[in-house]
Amino acid sequence: MSKLEKKSVYKKINILITRPEKDSKNFLRLLDKEKFKFFISPLLKIKKNKYNFDEKSRYDFVLFTSKNGVLNFNHDFRGRKVIVIGDGTYSLLQNMGITNVINVNGNLESLKEKIKPLLKKKMNILHPTSSNFNQDLKNFFFSQGCFYHPICCYKSIMVNSNLEIFKNFFNLHSSGLVALFSRRTAISFKKEILKLGFHEKIKNKKILVLSEAIAEELKGFSFKEIFISKEFNEKGMINLIKEISEKEESVV
Repeated sequence: MSKLEKKSVYKKINILITRPEKDSKNFLRLLDKEKFKFFISPLLKIKKNKYNFDEKSRYDFVLFTSKNGVLNFNHDFRGRKVIVIGDGTYSLLQNMGITNVINVNGNLESLKEKIKPLLKKKMNILHPTSSNFNQDLKNFFFSQGCFYHPICCYKSIMVNSNLEIFKNFFNLHSSGLVALFSRRTAISFKKEILKLGFHEKIKNKKILVLSEAIAEELKGFSFKEIFISKEFNEKGMINLIKEISEKEESVV
């Protein structure tokens, strides 16, 4: 193999990571830096909210649908039954010494399916979440005769924290991968594309998402292709990135 051929084979794949800075850096440790050129451009900023919570209030379950709910709810819930979505949130609670945890691997539909047999009428469900809490979840608990109590302990603000890096990814590289981990991130991503007028620059980009719901948010945009992870978690995204990168390497 010639030097030119070797250079071609080992050409790095450009990948835009849109998670918050700390999460992005932790995520990148799971990928081969010899194969990828990373662009970290967080599209959401998490900010703690002031909120009211009565320590004496009675509740049957604590529900966490993201790590941000855990990190921004400053009250002791040890000894309570806890239900979470995702391995990342589950691992965080394990590291905190919270052991009475049911982990649901999947999305909100998976959660509803798993939690339904555990519910009884008039149960109280405490859900530390963002100010953009899920109305569908509220309706679900209401349909089961339960009381749903969202505690809006944080908010996610749509903002492009590393605008120049975001621009460079699209302006300097014709191809690449974009990883989107949530619907709200996808909405923020769309807004940036529209604001910057990057309609043509996205046409050769491959978009990687964790669910059909996230893919739905991207309708109307002309990407090269949208790939949906088989698992609704970080592991699923890692596997998807590796799968696509291996296909691209085999084409070279």
